[in-house]
Amino acid sequence: LYPILKMNYGFSGPSDVMWSVDDEIRDTLKNLEKRGLASPAVRETPQWQERLSSALTRAEEMIYKEKNILFPLCAKNFKEEEWKSIARDFAHMEPCLIVPQPRWQEAFPQEKQESSLSDGIIHLPTGLLTVKELTALLNTLPFEITFVDAHDINRYWNDDGAPKLFSRPATALGREVYTCHPPKVVPMVKNLIDSFRTGKQDLFDVWMEKNGEPVLVRYMAVRDAKGTFLGTLEIVQKMGFAKEHFAK
Repeated sequence: LYPILKMNYGFSGPSDVMWSVDDEIRDTLKNLEKRGLASPAVRETPQWQERLSSALTRAEEMIYKEKNILFPLCAKNFKEEEWKSIARDFAHMEPCLIVPQPRWQEAFPQEKQESSLSDGIIHLPTGLLTVKELTALLNTLPFEITFVDAHDINRYWNDDGAPKLFSRPATALGREVYTCHPPKVVPMVKNLIDSFRTGKQDLFDVWMEKNGEPVLVRYMAVRDAKGTFLGTLEIVQKMGFAKEHFAK
């Protein structure tokens, strides 16, 4: 609600003030909960009780402002499409106090927006990118990506210019993925892709060590919103950073 009021209608107060107060109340309650769980005796001290009472008072004041100022302001100004957009966002958020969350069916179109390309802009259901931006974005991801289409043809891999764990010659693009594997491995690759194609499985992980570093190779079935098989995605990721992090 706050950003829409500020950006679309010029009401900056809720975004600049109420948002900060919401965060302060939440942080205070989290801190009180953490201290109270760590030491139950703390909950009986005057200091803890006083902080809790103060936080609850601030929360009640915010509820009053929401009910009498914020919500009426939104109801007066928001267009129906803005409310529908909010409803769609709510579907991806953790419910608070209301379980299950009611669903406004009219806010959810029966068919999702299709991707398209116009004037060099790739229009996606969740945003838009130029080809240059998309290329740079994929090359910035911290892992190696290879996409094999529904006909088992190598169609794409990202390339940040750095040496790859698994080299990929440019001549392999446009060729069957099986031509890139030694004969003894081909049956396994075919069985894996067939299991993706038939829906038997959607994910297969292989852990290995390469050049002294743990590596995760993840194979994933790529499907559209209707479940149609579009191809196979291979992701190769060095996992040494995770091992070092948890070893601290």
